[in-house]
Amino acid sequence: MRLGIDLGGTKTEGVILGDNDEVIFRERELTPAAKGYDAVLANIITLVERLETKAGERCTIGIGTPGSIDRKSQLMKNSNSVVLNGKPVHDDLEKRLGRSVRLANDANCFALAEAKAGAGRGHGVVFGVILGTGVGGGVVMYGKVHAGPNDLAGEWGHNVLEPSGPDCYCGKRGCLETLCSGPGMVADYKRENPES
Repeated sequence: MRLGIDLGGTKTEGVILGDNDEVIFRERELTPAAKGYDAVLANIITLVERLETKAGERCTIGIGTPGSIDRKSQLMKNSNSVVLNGKPVHDDLEKRLGRSVRLANDANCFALAEAKAGAGRGHGVVFGVILGTGVGGGVVMYGKVHAGPNDLAGEWGHNVLEPSGPDCYCGKRGCLETLCSGPGMVADYKRENPES
């Protein structure tokens, strides 16, 4: 069996998959980002322990995260869950779990899954889009993730859509993520409809 974690800016979801990729167990809870980096890691560890207890065995672990690991520094970058940025997320999880963990950008994981077994199966190039707490994208070309030289290929959430738009955590204004993410759409609606 394999264990997968989807670490999001709002929720953390874990699944145990069987040998035929069937979901055996699934759990979802809020991501405690407001409580800080250690709370997010502790939440992941607890989720892994609970799922493995249900499965009755130790599983291989794959984790999809917002942002990506910088190849040189091995620190997280470009995450909308900003408590992860500048932190050795991969190394810290391996230390705390006492084993190897595969960690990759969540949009790349999504795009690869769709290319291999979903709506993109049989297509040479697949672009997967995530609209959630943030805005992300992953590119798969002929069965392989295309990450680009900075591991940010497909990450279109910080392209400026509206130059005078809301401030973004990345330092720009009017990024797609500030307008088209779930929280961005809610904030935009409230700006346009202050009485509601």
